[in-house]
Amino acid sequence: MDTIVNEIARLKKKNEGKQIKAVNGLEKLLKWLFLASFVLLVLAQALLTDPSIRNLVNKEAVDGIALENVVYLVEQYKVEIRLKDTAYCPELRVLINGDEVGNFSSDTMLLNLKDGDVVELDASRLLLSINVQISGVSGNIEELLGKSFTISGGIVKIAGV
Repeated sequence: MDTIVNEIARLKKKNEGKQIKAVNGLEKLLKWLFLASFVLLVLAQALLTDPSIRNLVNKEAVDGIALENVVYLVEQYKVEIRLKDTAYCPELRVLINGDEVGNFSSDTMLLNLKDGDVVELDASRLLLSINVQISGVSGNIEELLGKSFTISGGIVKIAGV
């Protein structure tokens, strides 16, 4: 009886050793496959940065041109802002979405806006207060027409389209 038990234990140990070797071999194979795939992927990406090689692989035109100011995908609005009390005020700057687009070197300023734009006046350089009026609009923003603002300092929001 003792020899049968020993024989079964020896066979189990032998089978476990074979299984461990098989698992280790499979694990090693998967590691090498992953590394080879990764290297091939990086190499392919590096080669595709060259336009001549990219054109050999891809026959479709994928490089386009910028739209610039030729095509408008959103409706454009025009807003005219006028100084009421003075002929010019270069210290009063006009901001659209936080970016300076000009100042009042004359008594009026015409702005081109699109949906979502915010118009602000930066009066941080002013020493006196100034009266400003929206004197002209186009499009569906007629509710802004005629609005007046007295600006004495800081950044003041006057319109949101």
